[in-house]
Amino acid sequence: MNSLSIINPAEKATSLSNMSNLSQTQEQDVVADQLVNEKSEPQPNHQPPPSTVYHLRTLWLTTRNDLKSIVIPETAFGIFSALSGPVMTTNQAPQLLTILSRLPLVILWNWVNVLIFDLANQRLTGSVIEDSINKPWRPLPSGRITVVQARRLLLAVLPIGFLITCYLGGMEETVAMMVLTWMYNDLGGADESYLVRNLINAFGFMCYSSGATLVACGHGDFTLTPEAYQWLAMVGGIVLTTLQMQDMSDQEGDQARGRGTIPLVLGDWAARWTIAVPVTLWSIACPLFWDLHPYAFIAPIILGGVVGLRILLFRSVDADKVTWKFWNVWISCLYLLPLIKYHTG
Repeated sequence: MNSLSIINPAEKATSLSNMSNLSQTQEQDVVADQLVNEKSEPQPNHQPPPSTVYHLRTLWLTTRNDLKSIVIPETAFGIFSALSGPVMTTNQAPQLLTILSRLPLVILWNWVNVLIFDLANQRLTGSVIEDSINKPWRPLPSGRITVVQARRLLLAVLPIGFLITCYLGGMEETVAMMVLTWMYNDLGGADESYLVRNLINAFGFMCYSSGATLVACGHGDFTLTPEAYQWLAMVGGIVLTTLQMQDMSDQEGDQARGRGTIPLVLGDWAARWTIAVPVTLWSIACPLFWDLHPYAFIAPIILGGVVGLRILLFRSVDADKVTWKFWNVWISCLYLLPLIKYHTG
């Protein structure tokens, strides 16, 4: 006869009591970790501790998706803006080699801030659900780390990131982005509505752009010009009206977590027009803002046209991922305009 295990009522009561004593954060960690465990492969016992390479790859996988959309474009913004001299900063005579020597510092500043945001975002239960569909290679849905480990890593990275920006510059922008990260993730701003989501992202991109420029200029050496702040506002406008491009390929995961993105609220076809039209208009408005020669309109209009046509004509998930890459090239091209203004007058 098979023996049946009987749970002692006292033990059961103790277990329930322990669960009721968990904080809200701990309860969320338990739920999210259950989701991670369901997705991950069973691991053999007595594994050796992960190597340094393993941990570095985990960090890379955490930020991998935002390298092309934030780290690279915003690093370009900072370097281009610093090289633009009096067009964007109070530096009247920018030195090419001096500014390029700060390139690793600008990359580090952007990457640390991206890491803070990504850890805060990916540890949430809804994000684990979404990523298990859209990005199963990320550390949490793939089982490389647990939600508890991600939260503890965030606790360590936050003060480290703050100290790094104290040294490199852009501290005010980093603090502002920490507030925006809190609003976006823990306060549910990303799930409130697509307008709130894009608005928070717009302010975030403005902070990245401003901070990267200050780091590229040299901590405390120069400040931004009034015209630079107007340009930052335009960058915010671009993000506010076109960032839904990144949502087009993520519709399945967003629907699973109940996030109301523009393609899910307005419909796929209408959402595509909300991208194509603003991209076309910004491709003309940005060179006009800098009062550039007609030849400076060519690259933005061509790249904007590619984004606009692709988003309307090619509507698969894979095609949308490629179009998203073109969007990042397009906005990086717009970031070059102040430098063109500096050299053409």
